[in-house]
Amino acid sequence: MTTTTRQNNLILNEDWTRIYQTFKNADFKSYDFENLRRVIITYLRENYPEDFNDYIESSEYMALIDAVAFLGQSLAFRIDLASRENFIELAERKESVLRLARMLSYNAKRNIASSGLLKFSTVTTTEDILDSNGKNLAQQIVSWNDPTNTNWLEQFITVLNSAMADNTEFGRSQGSATIQGIPTEQYRLRSTSTDVAIYTFNKTVAGRGMAFEIVSTSFNGSDSIYEEPPVPGNQLGFVYRNDGKGPGSQNTGFYLMFKQGSLELADFSIDVPTTNETISVDSININNDDIWLYSLSPLGAQLAEWTQVSTLIGNNIAYNSLSQNIRDIYSVITKENDRVDLKFADGVYGNIPQGAFRVYYRVSNGLSYTIAPAEMRGINIAIPYINTKGVQHTLTIGLALQSSVSSSAASEDIDTIRTNAPAQYYTQNRMITGEDYNLAPLSSSQNILKIKAVNRTSSGISRNFEIIDASGKYSSVNVFANDGFLYKEEVERFLTFKWASRIDIINFIRNSIDKFRIHGDVT
Repeated sequence: MTTTTRQNNLILNEDWTRIYQTFKNADFKSYDFENLRRVIITYLRENYPEDFNDYIESSEYMALIDAVAFLGQSLAFRIDLASRENFIELAERKESVLRLARMLSYNAKRNIASSGLLKFSTVTTTEDILDSNGKNLAQQIVSWNDPTNTNWLEQFITVLNSAMADNTEFGRSQGSATIQGIPTEQYRLRSTSTDVAIYTFNKTVAGRGMAFEIVSTSFNGSDSIYEEPPVPGNQLGFVYRNDGKGPGSQNTGFYLMFKQGSLELADFSIDVPTTNETISVDSININNDDIWLYSLSPLGAQLAEWTQVSTLIGNNIAYNSLSQNIRDIYSVITKENDRVDLKFADGVYGNIPQGAFRVYYRVSNGLSYTIAPAEMRGINIAIPYINTKGVQHTLTIGLALQSSVSSSAASEDIDTIRTNAPAQYYTQNRMITGEDYNLAPLSSSQNILKIKAVNRTSSGISRNFEIIDASGKYSSVNVFANDGFLYKEEVERFLTFKWASRIDIINFIRNSIDKFRIHGDVT
């Protein structure tokens, strides 16, 4: 007996060729119950015509065939479904799409809560304070820009000054900067609350009842106005803006920020630290922006805030652009239904967490809508404060929205993730080619629908050489006006230009100075 024959005999006395010959007549393209049942019966008739020929419905063997066909259909369905969930183009479950997107270094964006600034419309205090005319302002409603009250500004400032933090009054702020082209100043109220400075209210927007929160407002160290991290006992911050257009301007006055949703917290502890620790936060509809993490003392007091590292801008746990002394870092991983995981470092690039922690997060409704000013008026919050004499009083502030707010957005759906994840992976968090500029910004916001970028030049070309555009559209272009136009007085025919060469326009003007009049920002 040869070696091959002996080995084949050991394996059930069959080799692969004989097995293949056995199944060569089987129909492997049948997956559903009816076809599986049909091909099993056909197989039996063709291969075992004498051993089995009882095909009546009452036969016990037919019941076994039905059971095998049903099992085959279930297995085929499950295998096919599991296979589809391994490809981002075919996956139907959002959890599968999110996992596949993370394989491409793309963390899907959760819902974005609507937010904006509410302007102080009225102020009222319970404290006995006098204006320059000796009028007692206690329990008096002072309105901003009140045409019936010539002394409204002094009274408004006097009431606010009585509740402001120590060593602070209007004109002596805690910081100033120019935010979005508008001079802005930081102020705080001497509030007595020991909790996080948040005031809730409800409004009907777009036919839906929604919960909102007024939060402590600041701009310190930023080029925009933002919500301060939640710290119990922190004094409520607000800002003053003045665009130079008078008190009636929607950008002049005192402001507090509002956000849709409710701030929640969860405490957890890590007794045995491990590398790349993951903590799940199972609340649904956690928005994309409002997550803060603090370590806690043994008595439960908040200590240092941990720094969130975003994977969307090229930073992650293993590599980040933070200073080397910032090692308390974590990342937020998006899960299905806008739940999140907090993922920590491995001890090399960041500290391993140990001890007690507190995470704050805001749960928002996950809808996309626009808030009109008429829908956000008549809002009043009562703020307890201690005056300079150490007596507690209450400051009531009336707030109103000045311009429409449309900053909310729903979380990314499956189709959007399928589009953005491969595009983000393709750009690898950098924009070099024209295609990169068309793709990368799409992953930064749900509100960007379409981008078109045109190559004008490319990297690697020396600035000492004149850049020649092959299309001839942008060569020797000097952009200096976008609203200029020329017209001929006789026929009033407008010659409109948006982009033009400086030399071409100057020559045109010189040749036509006696026939044309020039309008627009042409220099």
